[in-house]
Amino acid sequence: MGYELSWESKGLVKRFFGDVTDRQFIDAVIDSESDARFDSLHYVINDFLDVQSFVFTPDDVDYVAAIDKAAAVSNPHIRIAVVTRNPEIIDLSRQYAESPMNVYPTRRSCSYGQDLI
Repeated sequence: MGYELSWESKGLVKRFFGDVTDRQFIDAVIDSESDARFDSLHYVINDFLDVQSFVFTPDDVDYVAAIDKAAAVSNPHIRIAVVTRNPEIIDLSRQYAESPMNVYPTRRSCSYGQDLI
């Protein structure tokens, strides 16, 4: 289905829902990082709790990490949180957090608030 962006005073919540494709996730990254409000963000929360399926590969993860690395030139102060119950998304978020291309501190949580790092 897709995603929605909810801008807050110091952050952004990206809520994903339904069947999410790699293109939709990358579009959400590009939409948020090309917005003028991006430069003043302190945090981004990626909420995957309503995702039914997520089509994303390890190569896509590296691509997003590279996009984020370029975006960090204008805002290096962002912290990222990933909220999910989906084991595949947990694995992909772990890959992102550990990627040498990743410049943003990243934390993962399950739906119970238990930190996974």
